[in-house]
Amino acid sequence: MASGSMFDSLEVGGNVFELIEFSLDRHLVGGKVKTGRYGVNVAKVREVVRMPVINPLASSVPGVAGVFELRGIPIPAINLAKALGDHDAPIKENQQIIVTEFSKKRAGFIVKSTERIRRIAWEKVLPPTADRHTCINGMTLVENNEFLFILDLEKVLLDIEARSGYSSNLSAGSFNTPVNQTAQATTNRSFSNGYHILLIDDSDVILRNTSSFLEREGYQVTQASNGVQAKAILEHSLERASAKPMFDAIITDVEMPKMDGLTLTRWIKGNSKLNLIPVILHTSLSGKANLESGKIVGANAYVVKNDVIMLLKLLKEIRSEFTSYKAAE
Repeated sequence: MASGSMFDSLEVGGNVFELIEFSLDRHLVGGKVKTGRYGVNVAKVREVVRMPVINPLASSVPGVAGVFELRGIPIPAINLAKALGDHDAPIKENQQIIVTEFSKKRAGFIVKSTERIRRIAWEKVLPPTADRHTCINGMTLVENNEFLFILDLEKVLLDIEARSGYSSNLSAGSFNTPVNQTAQATTNRSFSNGYHILLIDDSDVILRNTSSFLEREGYQVTQASNGVQAKAILEHSLERASAKPMFDAIITDVEMPKMDGLTLTRWIKGNSKLNLIPVILHTSLSGKANLESGKIVGANAYVVKNDVIMLLKLLKEIRSEFTSYKAAE
């Protein structure tokens, strides 16, 4: 099951997305087992496979059942129920693995079974609970008044890495790179370069970490948690007497409740007072199909999350162009 063709079937920038619904058994206190309904964006899914042979790791990593091979590539197998907190989460032969790819990494998440593909409007996605540490980034009401919980599998993986003290090199199926090694490469600057950036992401962690990095590099950062909030900020900025854009660049996530990044970008590029502001899609969604979707809505660049070196490089490249535009105004 490839993700590219499914993603292509959507209206790009139409504020809708498709997810794979899957079931997962959660083991409750007292020995009870409850089957829950969950989902993950198909744009992050490469395929779904039957339970393969899983080889254990040489050292134990919490939540990681081992490594399996898919067409010769070793991929970590994540026991999803266990990673979400279950102490008793046995793996059975009739289960399935959802193979994902985000931030240029691959991982396989063990689930009970996959059910169907759903098309959902972002405005129908309710925000998660107030708990910032949850791995649920939204929920939506489906049949029989049941909630389907949209999981942030990337955060699940990051939590595993944090507990183990290492960052995963998923394409190699190993855990061997110190966490934050890349982010620590440029942390010694403290100056103002006069550039103002609007940063949009529904993840508090990404907002905090990316803002800190950009501010250390001399950028002024205004934050927004979704496309609706960012749109309001941009509209308010145009109410000033000069009616000139106050931002030098916009960096936005793609997957967000209420309004996604593609829809926001299409709105920005359709506004005559904003359309020359460079928009960078900052997303964990990797793959050619997602890159093409960004081009369709008018995004100026695309960078995978956590690649702070490339993000900084892109910002430097667009400075001269936008400076010329502002001078012309």
